[in-house]
Amino acid sequence: MNQPTPAPIEDIVGPVWFWPYPLWMTAAGAILVLAVVTGLAVWLLRRRPARPKSLPPREAAVRDLDGLAGRLAGMEPYAFGIAVSDVLRTYLTRQHGLRATTQTSPEFLAGLSARFDAATRERLAGFLGRTDLLKYARAEAAEAEMREVLETARGLVNQPATPEGATR
Repeated sequence: MNQPTPAPIEDIVGPVWFWPYPLWMTAAGAILVLAVVTGLAVWLLRRRPARPKSLPPREAAVRDLDGLAGRLAGMEPYAFGIAVSDVLRTYLTRQHGLRATTQTSPEFLAGLSARFDAATRERLAGFLGRTDLLKYARAEAAEAEMREVLETARGLVNQPATPEGATR
């Protein structure tokens, strides 16, 4: 009996390339996409407005006091008292680390004994007393009186803190 000869067994074929594009085209596309994404990121970062640089506390307080001086002629004493007090209290908080913006005037003045000399504490007490009258008692004040309060605030801002007993 004659048996048919079996078909020859073919060897296993190697890997078949299944990506439809040549390798050079794929690499060029990837580089192009990377360049577009990088360009877009750079464009978005440059388009974003720059953050304003914050001024040092003393310069910010002087700027704010100068702004108040320019608006002083038409200001009501109540609004002026609030504004000038806020400027000085914010300055003291930022410059000296005091809790001036979160304390009442008596609480704030009680904690100043080691920070400032007696003359400065007295000037601060006078300033806070006058601004408290403007804010809470809605006391009337002429423009000259408001200028005097403003100049007191300016003097306090421009004076460095000196501990009790220190020489100037």
